[in-house]
Amino acid sequence: MPGQRVSTVVAVDGPAAAGKTTTCRALAESFDLRYLESGRTYRIIAFEALQREIPVGNAHEITELCDELIVESRSAELLTSERYAPDRLREAPVNVAVSAVARIADVRRRVTSLIRVWAETQTHCVIEGRDIGTAIFPSASLKFFLTATPEVRALRRMRQEHADTYKNVLKDVIRRDEADMSRAASPLVAAEDAIRIDTSELTLDQVVGQMSSACRKRGLETSR
Repeated sequence: MPGQRVSTVVAVDGPAAAGKTTTCRALAESFDLRYLESGRTYRIIAFEALQREIPVGNAHEITELCDELIVESRSAELLTSERYAPDRLREAPVNVAVSAVARIADVRRRVTSLIRVWAETQTHCVIEGRDIGTAIFPSASLKFFLTATPEVRALRRMRQEHADTYKNVLKDVIRRDEADMSRAASPLVAAEDAIRIDTSELTLDQVVGQMSSACRKRGLETSR
């Protein structure tokens, strides 16, 4: 059965702990948008690789694992699979492994295809990630790029995950930034037409307020 034609895609990109998930969920609720966290798929692949003791640096084996998981989950359902507890997917070993997985071009192509298939079944959606507005939906109706200083993002990660020391978390945030921005396949970069918001010194309400205002200007109507 063919999917519906997407009328609105709101793309939200940015580095880890910039506030993407919280703000996307708020927008989804306010504007009746379906929400998708694209990075979760890479975390699932990394988690499974660790469980099966597959080297995350082996592009061929990781791509085969990706194909296996897609078949098992019946295509796009891998994106929204509820088999994996969120806290397991954000454990320290997964945080490290996911960077290597996300660098593999063949894996990114497969995940990109899954995201597009999922979006075709939605009328309006908001999707967060690293390359949504640049590589996956360059013609998205509305694009945001959220960022914050590494120090602020490290503090947020500590509050969210309740683990490790500030020094180690900050080191990991900087490591992930470098990995995301330097990879050959779809590096982390703001789309030229993205609305950039530095969330370092803004409250959640202030960030959501700015994003909501932009959504309304683009013709989106609140659901309440």
